[in-house]
Amino acid sequence: MRDTDRSTVAVTIAVLLASLTIRPLTSDGRYLVLGWLLVLTLGLVTLLLRRARLGPTTVFLIQVAVLIIGLGMLTWSMSDPGGGTWYDSLLDLWRSGIAHMQTQTSPMQPNDGVTLIFVTAVGIVMVLTDLLVVGVGRPGWAFAPPTALYLVPALGLAKDASILSFGLVAVGYLAILIADGLNSNARWTRGLSRDSSETMGAAAPVVWRAAGYLGVPALVITVIASLMMPTLAVSGFGIGNGSGGNGPLQLGDPTLDLRRNLTQAEERPVLRYRSTQDDRSSGTYLRLTTLPQFGNAGWSPVQIQVTPGNRLGQIPGVTTEPRGQRTTDVSVSQGFESEYLPAPYAPRNFSADGSWGFDPGALSILAMGNEDVRRRQIAGLTYRVQSIDIEPTAEQLSLAASGTPQDSAITTAVPDDLPQSLIDLTNQVTEDSTTAFERAIAIQSFLRSDAFEYDTRPLPGSGYQALENFLLTDRRGYCEQFAGAMAMMARVANIPSRVTIGFLPGQRNSDGSYTVTNHKMHAWPELYFSGYGWVRFEPTPASQAGTVPDWSVPPSETGNNPDPTTAPTTAPTDEQTGPTAGPTDVPTETPTDPNQTTTDPWQALAATGIALLVLAVLAAPATLRIRRRASRLSAHQDGRRRVEGAWQEIRDTMIDLGGRWPDGSPRRIGATVANRLDRSQADEMTSVAVLVERSRYAPTAPDGELDELPEITRNVRAGLAEPQSRWRRFLAFWLPRSLFRRR
Repeated sequence: MRDTDRSTVAVTIAVLLASLTIRPLTSDGRYLVLGWLLVLTLGLVTLLLRRARLGPTTVFLIQVAVLIIGLGMLTWSMSDPGGGTWYDSLLDLWRSGIAHMQTQTSPMQPNDGVTLIFVTAVGIVMVLTDLLVVGVGRPGWAFAPPTALYLVPALGLAKDASILSFGLVAVGYLAILIADGLNSNARWTRGLSRDSSETMGAAAPVVWRAAGYLGVPALVITVIASLMMPTLAVSGFGIGNGSGGNGPLQLGDPTLDLRRNLTQAEERPVLRYRSTQDDRSSGTYLRLTTLPQFGNAGWSPVQIQVTPGNRLGQIPGVTTEPRGQRTTDVSVSQGFESEYLPAPYAPRNFSADGSWGFDPGALSILAMGNEDVRRRQIAGLTYRVQSIDIEPTAEQLSLAASGTPQDSAITTAVPDDLPQSLIDLTNQVTEDSTTAFERAIAIQSFLRSDAFEYDTRPLPGSGYQALENFLLTDRRGYCEQFAGAMAMMARVANIPSRVTIGFLPGQRNSDGSYTVTNHKMHAWPELYFSGYGWVRFEPTPASQAGTVPDWSVPPSETGNNPDPTTAPTTAPTDEQTGPTAGPTDVPTETPTDPNQTTTDPWQALAATGIALLVLAVLAAPATLRIRRRASRLSAHQDGRRRVEGAWQEIRDTMIDLGGRWPDGSPRRIGATVANRLDRSQADEMTSVAVLVERSRYAPTAPDGELDELPEITRNVRAGLAEPQSRWRRFLAFWLPRSLFRRR
């Protein structure tokens, strides 16, 4: 196989593998069929062009032409007959694809425009990768274009990218490097005698062994490092006093901010916002963070992995078409401090000064950086959030199942030690409800009934006792108690739930903007429904929270939901009957203690893995060069191979040091190189040239005269390196040019 054939095949394989990495973005597999057809066509055309010995520029231009023709045919097949020119159809498809990607969540529904965009991206990656590997002769740079395909879902999905996806890109890149190594070996003996060309047979295994020694460990280390990236440790929230983890980024307790803001005597503005979708007078809720873990200590967060950046990607659990897009401009007052960025649900991207990241599961936006400045980073900040409104109707939710979120082991868990009185109360409230939506409405109506009173005064008790006092005895509290109680009851009723901290919409101003004060800080529950993800409910009385969401109003007043005025007013007795939902009806996996963390060991292992990976990458060229030298000078080879190996080693040393290997016969080359050496080393170089001549043209190999050949080769190499600068010798060792060029 020719060198260019081998490289083209490797590039084709690498791009085919890389194209699989964007599969999580769409449910439509057409792009794979069309993209692979385009890649294989480009690969075949490229093979034929290089067989015809056309120059790199000509090959590249023809590749671009084939790419344009292929995309043109695809555009024509997707266009409506009589729908305008090819150019107009292309623009329409691109606009459609971009709009679809901006409004859909992953995996996206089929769309011709998205398919065209993906196929175009795959084709461009094929052309660019081939240009780098063969056109400009830089196979080491070929990692960049396929990696661009991998980074799209890795960044856009806002969650852990598949290890398999990275492995596909890495294996493709390794194939390119192996092909280049085999090509290098093939060039070593080109133009030599048939016997001497057998050197390739001995040298080829070196490439494969080097691939095993360097490539496989590097891949393994990379996978381990990706698994061990440090997560964000957070302190305990809720009724108990969490001591917090010892992770790299310690967050404050938002429930403490909630209590402090609601109980302050002075009401002061916190932020002002304007939204493009506020055609109603109600404004929009602004979320800070979520508390998915429930236990005797109250509601608390779990360890989260913070992703740096401003594009939040996939909305958990949403597979239906959203209501619309929203742009919200927010101005924060100078006196407000928080580590979280208030944003509508569900945020897709944001623009804000400073260092920010996000939690892909909760879609919370968090300040990054030094602990001393994180809370102050938001003060006086003006920022913009692009979000999608997910507002299902009551009819839609009435037909939806409760669903299974990705963190269902946490968001459906009912503690084993939850008091039976709370389980019995939930069963009584929901006993006439048949669907998850009806149970949610029943719980919300119960908590918003006249039996409960909004009150910010401190409550007696702690843990489960405080919850029992609120639901069964005192029946007074503020939003934290109402939200926590509904989320707890929803779990007992087999609905995944979590508590969210944020702000009520605030007061509408005459110019259409809204002002939010510290007294509008709020907590509410989010319940999970299949197809719609996390949906907000509002159990806090209207005196503080206003009306309930439109989708939480039953479609018919004749439904089975309990009348708020007839809600239970006393604790159920042991003799009461009803559904027996309890801890055994939902997963009972005990959540991890939020005060415990394994961040430090993971972080240390991750740092070690990354450091080893960096060292492996940096040492790869030098290691491959050393292995090649050892193979050439090995005493286990026959005479001709040892002579050719020494000759090739001297040639590569000269190239590594920045020189150019001269043309001509072995004797002429030996004389030219000898001029660079002192007398003794020049004589040794001449003796090597003589051995090469005898090896190539004499009837018998000089087997008995080679004992000192390795020492002679080392002396000649030392003589070539001696007059060079330290920097040149450093580069020759760590980044040998002979691995990438032959002359």
